[in-house]
Amino acid sequence: MDERLTKLEIKLAYAEETILSLDAVVSAQAKEVAILLNRLEKLERRVTELVENGEDGLPDNERPPHY
Repeated sequence: MDERLTKLEIKLAYAEETILSLDAVVSAQAKEVAILLNRLEKLERRVTELVENGEDGLPDNERPPHY
């Protein structure tokens, strides 16, 4: 019985360590997702402004670089 309890305690310790590690990863990813969503919103606003103003982002007489 004592051996079984020791094995369960060891498994619990590893499980707790894994949970803490995964929590750190998920927290970091949540922060990164929030930053990326913010950047995406800014880009969407910029593109909307350019489209509404009729701008294509190039000066009038300049050809795109692939020409």
